[in-house]
Amino acid sequence: MTDPIHLDHNATTPVAPEVVQAMTEVLAGPWMNPSARYPRAGEVARLVRQAREQVAALLGGHPDEVVFTSGGSEAIATAFHSVGPGGGAASEDGSAAADSSPFTGLRRAVTSTVEHSAVKACAERLAGSAPGGAWVQISVDAEGLLDRAALEAALEEGPCLVSVQVVNNETGVVQDLEGLGEAVRARGGRLHLDAVQAPGKLPLSVAELGADFVTLAAHKFNGPKGVGCLWVAEGAPFTALIPGGAQEGGRRAGTENVAGLVGMGVAASLAAARAADPAFLEAWSARRDAFERRLLAELPPGTRVNGAGAPRVPGTTSLTVPDLPAQEVLTYLDSLGVEASAGSACSAHRVAPSPVLLAMGRSAEEASSTLRLSQGHGTRAEDLDRAAAALVEAVQTLRSLRGLA
Repeated sequence: MTDPIHLDHNATTPVAPEVVQAMTEVLAGPWMNPSARYPRAGEVARLVRQAREQVAALLGGHPDEVVFTSGGSEAIATAFHSVGPGGGAASEDGSAAADSSPFTGLRRAVTSTVEHSAVKACAERLAGSAPGGAWVQISVDAEGLLDRAALEAALEEGPCLVSVQVVNNETGVVQDLEGLGEAVRARGGRLHLDAVQAPGKLPLSVAELGADFVTLAAHKFNGPKGVGCLWVAEGAPFTALIPGGAQEGGRRAGTENVAGLVGMGVAASLAAARAADPAFLEAWSARRDAFERRLLAELPPGTRVNGAGAPRVPGTTSLTVPDLPAQEVLTYLDSLGVEASAGSACSAHRVAPSPVLLAMGRSAEEASSTLRLSQGHGTRAEDLDRAAAALVEAVQTLRSLRGLA
């Protein structure tokens, strides 16, 4: 039997063989608590430090700025928790401190309308956490790009936490973030960037991003599930979301998931190498473009690629096929051995149309007729050829059953 073709890498990625090997060695090797003081525990602590250095290198930051978490959602929640009313301040040496003075916290959240549900939930909570709280959602254009003029106007209303995706999880659109951090801080605010979909697809530099907080999740770049991090800029406020222990410099309590952290570190190194190779990224983008050209040529008129007019990372195709519910197409594709989705993994089982596409001006019917076909860095041209043929068959068959021309 032919192996299924997986085109849902934006939901999660396969764990790289190098990651599996490194994690297996840890699980079969030193098992001591890295916080203990005896020599064998010191070797485990060294593994954690190495992972922190590898993740910092992916971001172009300092290892001490990396706070390991259980994943992207916890990292996002930690960033919002740190800047909310009573949020912490940075100590004189730049490390995070629990002291809420002189930072008194922010009561306003500003996001785009196409953010991940984890950001939206935290923004709503922040807005309701104190009198005078507010959550402002900035619109995007038809390609999914943020309205910077509207954002600038929102900044004039007072200090706020701005949270924006670097790469959208449904369309692959890359936001223009130039100068955003400086503009936010000039008005007393803070900037959080959700970079979960970015590693391995574009170069990352926290200096260029200009953020106070950056979120990553290991399983999005061929690392293990249940591991992520929050990068915290020197001088940024911080309050531990999970207090009670000295781990992570007092920034997140709990005995470290050493094997998971080692796996994330190895995955970070692999992702950094891919992102630093322009030829690799160009070839990956070329495969996506050829795939999309074939689909647009062979599928019915009115089929469109969402976000195609904006900068995008390699590998992500958001495809609207008119007059056919995405769930029916996906069921047919399943029978042909092609795995895809109708949006983010967090909403894959919902029938409701994608909020991202609605925010981009698509109708509810169009949004409900949209597939997300996301490749991995190892997806081959022949895989895409087979997937394209399967999708054309699915659409033609379903349209015929519906009596459509």
